Amino acid sequence: MKKKLAFLLFLIAGYIGNAQELRPFLGLGGLVHLYSFEKDLQSSPAVSLSTGVEYRLFGFFLPEIEANYMFGKFKNRQDSNSIVSVSDKTFSTVNFSFTPKIALGNYNDNAYIQILPKYMYSIVNAKETISSTSQFGAGTTERNTSISQHNLGIGVGVVINFDTWYSNALAINLCYNTIRVSNSFNKLNPGTESTDNVGVYGIEFKYYFGVKRLK
Repeated sequence: MKKKLAFLLFLIAGYIGNAQELRPFLGLGGLVHLYSFEKDLQSSPAVSLSTGVEYRLFGFFLPEIEANYMFGKFKNRQDSNSIVSVSDKTFSTVNFSFTPKIALGNYNDNAYIQILPKYMYSIVNAKETISSTSQFGAGTTERNTSISQHNLGIGVGVVINFDTWYSNALAINLCYNTIRVSNSFNKLNPGTESTDNVGVYGIEFKYYFGVKRLK
Protein backbone atom coordinates (compact mmCIF):
# COMPACT_ATOMS: atom_id res chain seq x y z
CA MET A 1 0.00 0.00 0.00
CA LYS A 2 2.86 2.40 0.87
CA LYS A 3 4.55 1.73 -2.49
CA LYS A 4 1.32 2.44 -4.37
CA LEU A 5 0.79 5.68 -2.42
CA ALA A 6 4.39 6.79 -3.09
CA PHE A 7 3.97 6.02 -6.80
CA LEU A 8 0.71 8.02 -6.92
CA LEU A 9 2.38 11.01 -5.24
CA PHE A 10 5.27 10.78 -7.73
CA LEU A 11 2.84 10.93 -10.65
CA ILE A 12 0.97 13.85 -9.10
CA ALA A 13 4.24 15.73 -8.56
CA GLY A 14 5.08 15.21 -12.24
CA TYR A 15 1.74 16.62 -13.32
CA ILE A 16 2.21 19.62 -11.02
CA GLY A 17 5.58 20.37 -12.58
CA ASN A 18 3.96 20.61 -16.00
CA ALA A 19 0.84 22.45 -14.92
CA GLN A 20 -0.09 25.70 -16.63
CA GLU A 21 -1.00 27.31 -13.33
CA LEU A 22 -0.50 26.31 -9.69
CA ARG A 23 -2.46 27.66 -6.72
CA PRO A 24 -1.99 26.61 -3.07
CA PHE A 25 -5.02 26.97 -0.82
CA LEU A 26 -6.19 26.98 2.80
CA GLY A 27 -9.63 25.77 3.83
CA LEU A 28 -12.07 25.87 6.74
CA GLY A 29 -15.24 23.80 6.96
CA GLY A 30 -18.23 23.20 9.20
CA LEU A 31 -19.61 19.67 8.95
CA VAL A 32 -22.31 17.45 10.41
CA HIS A 33 -21.47 13.81 11.06
CA LEU A 34 -24.60 11.62 10.82
CA TYR A 35 -24.82 8.17 12.40
CA SER A 36 -27.50 5.90 13.83
CA PHE A 37 -28.17 3.46 16.65
CA GLU A 38 -30.43 1.14 14.65
CA LYS A 39 -33.25 3.56 13.71
CA ASP A 40 -32.27 6.29 16.18
CA LEU A 41 -30.58 8.94 14.00
CA GLN A 42 -28.01 11.14 15.71
CA SER A 43 -25.75 13.96 14.56
CA SER A 44 -22.50 15.51 15.74
CA PRO A 45 -20.88 18.76 14.58
CA ALA A 46 -17.31 18.77 13.29
CA VAL A 47 -14.78 21.32 12.09
CA SER A 48 -12.25 20.75 9.32
CA LEU A 49 -8.99 22.48 8.42
CA SER A 50 -7.27 21.83 5.12
CA THR A 51 -4.38 22.81 2.92
CA GLY A 52 -3.38 21.73 -0.55
CA VAL A 53 -2.73 22.77 -4.09
CA GLU A 54 -4.78 23.13 -7.25
CA TYR A 55 -3.15 22.79 -10.66
CA ARG A 56 -4.72 23.56 -13.99
CA LEU A 57 -3.80 20.99 -16.61
CA PHE A 58 -6.13 22.40 -19.25
CA GLY A 59 -9.36 24.35 -19.65
CA PHE A 60 -11.96 22.79 -17.38
CA PHE A 61 -9.80 20.18 -15.58
CA LEU A 62 -8.36 21.45 -12.26
CA PRO A 63 -7.16 18.55 -10.08
CA GLU A 64 -6.38 19.11 -6.41
CA ILE A 65 -4.35 17.28 -3.79
CA GLU A 66 -5.23 18.03 -0.18
CA ALA A 67 -4.37 17.24 3.44
CA ASN A 68 -7.28 17.70 5.83
CA TYR A 69 -7.84 17.48 9.59
CA MET A 70 -11.37 17.03 10.95
CA PHE A 71 -12.36 16.91 14.61
CA GLY A 72 -15.58 16.82 16.57
CA LYS A 73 -17.51 15.40 19.49
CA PHE A 74 -19.54 12.21 19.17
CA LYS A 75 -22.97 12.74 20.71
CA ASN A 76 -23.38 10.89 24.00
CA ARG A 77 -25.96 8.17 24.39
CA GLN A 78 -26.74 7.26 27.98
CA ASP A 79 -26.11 3.60 28.77
CA SER A 80 -29.09 1.64 30.08
CA ASN A 81 -26.83 0.32 32.85
CA SER A 82 -26.84 2.93 35.62
CA ILE A 83 -23.48 1.71 36.90
CA VAL A 84 -21.55 2.79 33.81
CA SER A 85 -22.09 5.93 31.74
CA VAL A 86 -20.12 7.31 28.81
CA SER A 87 -19.20 10.87 29.70
CA ASP A 88 -17.32 11.97 26.63
CA LYS A 89 -16.55 10.77 23.08
CA THR A 90 -14.38 12.72 20.65
CA PHE A 91 -12.96 11.92 17.24
CA SER A 92 -10.46 13.26 14.76
CA THR A 93 -9.51 12.25 11.24
CA VAL A 94 -6.46 12.96 9.12
CA ASN A 95 -7.40 12.77 5.44
CA PHE A 96 -5.29 12.76 2.29
CA SER A 97 -7.33 13.29 -0.85
CA PHE A 98 -7.19 13.63 -4.60
CA THR A 99 -9.94 15.60 -6.36
CA PRO A 100 -10.22 15.56 -10.18
CA LYS A 101 -12.10 18.87 -10.07
CA ILE A 102 -14.16 19.97 -13.07
CA ALA A 103 -14.96 23.64 -13.80
CA LEU A 104 -18.31 24.46 -15.41
CA GLY A 105 -17.57 27.80 -17.00
CA ASN A 106 -14.56 29.91 -17.87
CA TYR A 107 -11.72 29.63 -15.35
CA ASN A 108 -10.89 33.31 -15.86
CA ASP A 109 -14.44 34.64 -15.42
CA ASN A 110 -15.44 36.55 -12.31
CA ALA A 111 -17.18 33.40 -11.03
CA TYR A 112 -17.79 29.83 -12.15
CA ILE A 113 -19.29 26.57 -10.84
CA GLN A 114 -17.16 23.54 -9.97
CA ILE A 115 -17.88 19.83 -9.42
CA LEU A 116 -15.75 18.01 -6.83
CA PRO A 117 -15.54 14.19 -6.97
CA LYS A 118 -13.02 13.04 -4.35
CA TYR A 119 -11.02 10.02 -3.25
CA MET A 120 -9.80 10.06 0.38
CA TYR A 121 -7.45 7.97 2.48
CA SER A 122 -8.37 8.58 6.12
CA ILE A 123 -6.87 7.79 9.51
CA VAL A 124 -9.72 7.90 12.04
CA ASN A 125 -8.95 8.36 15.75
CA ALA A 126 -11.51 7.86 18.50
CA LYS A 127 -11.27 8.72 22.18
CA GLU A 128 -13.74 7.63 24.84
CA THR A 129 -13.83 8.68 28.50
CA ILE A 130 -15.96 6.48 30.74
CA SER A 131 -17.10 7.46 34.22
CA SER A 132 -18.16 4.52 36.37
CA THR A 133 -19.87 4.32 39.74
CA SER A 134 -20.25 1.23 41.92
CA GLN A 135 -20.36 0.20 45.56
CA PHE A 136 -16.56 0.41 45.57
CA GLY A 137 -16.50 4.05 44.48
CA ALA A 138 -16.19 6.11 41.33
CA GLY A 139 -13.55 6.05 38.62
CA THR A 140 -12.68 7.30 35.15
CA THR A 141 -11.24 5.26 32.28
CA GLU A 142 -9.89 6.66 29.02
CA ARG A 143 -9.58 4.56 25.86
CA ASN A 144 -8.26 5.32 22.37
CA THR A 145 -8.21 3.57 19.03
CA SER A 146 -7.29 4.33 15.43
CA ILE A 147 -8.26 2.77 12.10
CA SER A 148 -7.62 3.59 8.43
CA GLN A 149 -10.23 3.80 5.66
CA HIS A 150 -10.65 4.50 1.97
CA ASN A 151 -13.50 6.95 1.34
CA LEU A 152 -15.28 8.76 -1.46
CA GLY A 153 -16.76 12.23 -1.56
CA ILE A 154 -18.67 14.58 -3.82
CA GLY A 155 -19.23 18.31 -3.77
CA VAL A 156 -20.41 21.31 -5.74
CA GLY A 157 -19.37 24.90 -5.31
CA VAL A 158 -18.91 28.36 -6.70
CA VAL A 159 -15.51 30.02 -7.21
CA ILE A 160 -15.19 33.80 -7.02
CA ASN A 161 -12.10 35.28 -8.69
CA PHE A 162 -10.74 38.53 -7.27
CA ASP A 163 -9.71 41.40 -9.51
CA THR A 164 -6.07 41.57 -8.42
CA TRP A 165 -2.68 41.24 -10.06
CA TYR A 166 -2.56 37.63 -8.90
CA SER A 167 -5.17 34.92 -9.50
CA ASN A 168 -6.52 34.80 -5.95
CA ALA A 169 -9.96 33.23 -5.49
CA LEU A 170 -12.49 32.10 -2.88
CA ALA A 171 -14.46 28.84 -3.25
CA ILE A 172 -17.64 28.07 -1.33
CA ASN A 173 -18.46 24.35 -1.52
CA LEU A 174 -21.22 22.06 -0.34
CA CYS A 175 -19.70 18.65 0.27
CA TYR A 176 -20.47 15.07 1.33
CA ASN A 177 -18.16 12.16 2.12
CA THR A 178 -18.35 8.59 3.43
CA ILE A 179 -15.93 8.77 6.39
CA ARG A 180 -17.10 6.19 8.93
CA VAL A 181 -16.15 7.63 12.31
CA SER A 182 -18.53 5.21 14.02
CA ASN A 183 -16.33 2.24 13.09
CA SER A 184 -13.68 3.42 15.56
CA PHE A 185 -16.17 3.61 18.42
CA ASN A 186 -17.56 0.18 17.52
CA LYS A 187 -13.99 -1.15 17.80
CA LEU A 188 -13.75 0.33 21.30
CA ASN A 189 -16.98 -1.37 22.34
CA PRO A 190 -17.12 -4.89 20.81
CA GLY A 191 -20.25 -6.84 21.65
CA THR A 192 -22.37 -3.77 22.34
CA GLU A 193 -25.00 -2.10 20.17
CA SER A 194 -23.14 -0.80 17.15
CA THR A 195 -23.54 2.52 15.39
CA ASP A 196 -23.43 3.08 11.67
CA ASN A 197 -22.57 6.07 9.53
CA VAL A 198 -25.05 7.80 7.29
CA GLY A 199 -22.42 10.25 6.07
CA VAL A 200 -20.62 13.53 6.70
CA TYR A 201 -21.87 16.67 4.97
CA GLY A 202 -21.42 20.39 5.31
CA ILE A 203 -19.95 23.57 3.86
CA GLU A 204 -16.33 24.54 3.32
CA PHE A 205 -14.51 27.72 2.34
CA LYS A 206 -11.21 27.59 0.45
CA TYR A 207 -8.99 30.52 -0.34
CA TYR A 208 -6.63 30.10 -3.30
CA PHE A 209 -3.38 32.07 -3.46
CA GLY A 210 -2.28 32.83 -6.99
CA VAL A 211 1.46 32.46 -7.58
CA LYS A 212 1.32 33.84 -11.10
CA ARG A 213 0.22 37.26 -12.28
CA LEU A 214 -2.83 37.42 -14.49
CA LYS A 215 -2.14 38.47 -18.06
